[in-house]
Amino acid sequence: MRRSASLKTKAVRTATFAMTVAAMLTGCTSTPNLSSNCPSNSETFAKLNAAAYAVVFSVRVGPGENDIQYLTLGTAFAIGDRLLATNAHVTEFFNDVGGIPIEEVVAVQSGTGEVVTLLRALTHPDYTGDPVASPDIGLFTTQEELPSKLTIATDAELSDLDLGDDLLLSGFPGDVQELFEITPGVTVPQATSLTGQISAFRNHDTQQVVDTDNIDVIQHQIPTTPGTSGSALVRCGKVAAVHNAGTVTIIVTVDAQGNLTQDRTAAANNNFGVHAKYLREMIGLFEDNSIQGFELPPTSDGGNNGGGGGGQQGTAFSGTYVGSVGPPANQNTFTFTIDNNGAFSGTSTWATGTFTLTGSVNVAGTVNFSDNANVLIQNFNQGTYTGSINATTGAASGQYFETDNGAQVSDTFSWTATRQ
Repeated sequence: MRRSASLKTKAVRTATFAMTVAAMLTGCTSTPNLSSNCPSNSETFAKLNAAAYAVVFSVRVGPGENDIQYLTLGTAFAIGDRLLATNAHVTEFFNDVGGIPIEEVVAVQSGTGEVVTLLRALTHPDYTGDPVASPDIGLFTTQEELPSKLTIATDAELSDLDLGDDLLLSGFPGDVQELFEITPGVTVPQATSLTGQISAFRNHDTQQVVDTDNIDVIQHQIPTTPGTSGSALVRCGKVAAVHNAGTVTIIVTVDAQGNLTQDRTAAANNNFGVHAKYLREMIGLFEDNSIQGFELPPTSDGGNNGGGGGGQQGTAFSGTYVGSVGPPANQNTFTFTIDNNGAFSGTSTWATGTFTLTGSVNVAGTVNFSDNANVLIQNFNQGTYTGSINATTGAASGQYFETDNGAQVSDTFSWTATRQ
């Protein structure tokens, strides 16, 4: 049933990016169009760039004073005096650093090179690791006051969004940063300014009819690459969404010679943004002290409290889990084990063979794992599983899809597993 590089059909489509939602928000609403008094693109980009920051962390790669390497993780934007907004998958990176000796986490302002120290990372409590089925929103608190801030669109302005509307974004694409590296305190980064149109409105539940009251995801056509994750998506000068297209699994390794490398495996191949209502919700939780997050830089075993402020230690998820991808039933079964140190191992069985699973679980219960089918059999795609585990019940669930060189090439299916 699975697994050629041209996997095209499935009996049931549970959550595919190509799926047509039963009804879209189209045409005009009773709300008057609010675009007539919008600032120019040049005015908006000036504000966007002043509020845009590259999220950078430093890693010690040797014993010498200068044996420090810097990596740019993503983008954030100022939303308060000492508050930056970004994606949950950016903040959650620091919850699963895997022993990497991170020394400092900072944000570097576009256009000035001003460096601000990041003190805490916070993740939306409903984020499950699935970027299109849960609110992929995170926050950073800063030590220094931020000089320029963006404004979130009002309910009326968000209701006025329509298909074909232009969105603006300023961020730090990874392919650009490969040519223009960011070194805090040395280089002056310049955010890349991009435009594109809204192409669809979506709900986290693909079985829902979408209207102005239940939009969770804004699909857009801005040509982005990894690194722009966490950028503001702005319409008429106000933040309408937080870009999270090109959501990736970020892997950082240090080899025996002390060389640091960063690899990004794409988990989506479309352009999406998280609706600004979730950003507003996250800010409300922060201001009410309902979410604490964890301190930065992280310890070598991840964040202190989990992304939402009440996470579990790795041992809370230890055990053997048995599950399957479906429906249709029995197209795949898998088993994985998490030991008392949080180490992950497992196998996945299809009609075409049995494959090794490797992955990780962080202190918040977010689990990511993949098989080695593309290594064992020529022209096979790699199977990728994302999701979460409930430490109390031992129930795990998430999404399965297949990738070719990091790009998603199959429909998306649900998986479930239980702790034995």
